[in-house]
Amino acid sequence: MPPNVQRAVAEPVVPLPIEHVVLLMQENRSFDHYFGTMSGVRGFGDPDAMRLPNGSSVFAQPDPQNPDGYTLPFHLNTYTNSVQKIPSTSHAWSVQHEALNGGRMDRWLLAHRAADRVNAPYVMGYYEQADIPFHFALADAFTVCDAYHCSVLGPTWPNRMMWMTGTIDPMGTHGGPITANYATPPGGYFWTTYPERLQKAGVSWKVYVEIDDYDLNMLNEFRQYQQAPEDSPLYRNGIATCPIGQFERDASESRLPDVSWIIPNASACEHPDFRPADGAKFITDRINAVAANPRLWAKTVFIITYDENDGLFDHVAPPLPPGGAPTEFVGDEPIGGGYRVPCIIVSPWTVGGWVATERFDHTSCLRLLEWFTGVREPNISAWRRHTFGDLTSALRLDQPPMTQPV
Repeated sequence: MPPNVQRAVAEPVVPLPIEHVVLLMQENRSFDHYFGTMSGVRGFGDPDAMRLPNGSSVFAQPDPQNPDGYTLPFHLNTYTNSVQKIPSTSHAWSVQHEALNGGRMDRWLLAHRAADRVNAPYVMGYYEQADIPFHFALADAFTVCDAYHCSVLGPTWPNRMMWMTGTIDPMGTHGGPITANYATPPGGYFWTTYPERLQKAGVSWKVYVEIDDYDLNMLNEFRQYQQAPEDSPLYRNGIATCPIGQFERDASESRLPDVSWIIPNASACEHPDFRPADGAKFITDRINAVAANPRLWAKTVFIITYDENDGLFDHVAPPLPPGGAPTEFVGDEPIGGGYRVPCIIVSPWTVGGWVATERFDHTSCLRLLEWFTGVREPNISAWRRHTFGDLTSALRLDQPPMTQPV
């Protein structure tokens, strides 16, 4: 655990209103893959795990190439193998939907054997605390969400679009729909993003993006940002590359905006085959910078989540929209919800090793910002507002910030 964070959670905190929300999205890990073995969460010990159509546990995924006829989740032991660096498996729209199989959840290996061939079994691999000690320590010290789903049964871009704009434009009226990476239409997308709404409302914001951002800043794909003058807020705060360490300096000097989005660089984003350990260092540096400033720490909520699951198995079937929700379908296929991904909320209000069990997705981050700023995001569908919470329950705002050591 970063030393400044250890000190911050052990010292008394004067209750202050929340003034800063920081959102950091990493890459491509499922909840079971990281936290399936954690005590107290809905993981591999889930007593209510669903059954497959053949009567087997959801954990026994049908696999004709396995002599047993199925493959179970297995430990990726980083002390005996080089499995901090596992290969990425397909997370394409088609493969994610096939694995789900209409909610039956019985085609994970079948879908990935076709898409990934010899790498397919990696989808069932998971880490334990000894393999990713920082991630476990952070979850044990603060609040982990065990029902946080990615938004889209698809890859990075559509999920990050939902995180920053609340939609993938399923009706195709503003350049969408976006169901794949690297599919920007000529001239860019052109629906309104949430940072634009904050700008119009006079709420300060910034996207912290450094060199080699792995094409993860979705604002680059929008016409209004592409055409923005270099001295404009959209350019300066939305797509301009920051000097290395800018977020840490702004935190140290109490210059964070009301809302911050942090975009990781490639090697630190945790996308397979990049290492979780390098992501841990990236997260540590930024949380440590906030905790080093006691007054900033006392009024900041820092949320870490992951855009999607790569192809990595998770045993909880996501909620799916009814047929009467046209803004939640592309063609005849549901947009989401997607599979569960890790989410940890770091703040004085979430100290104590709590588990938030309300169902959330990436639009929940926007809805927390709605609550915090008063700026509404109309792109979020009625179905998502009904299905997923706004993260305020995880903050336990009816309680003062906790001060005991962890």
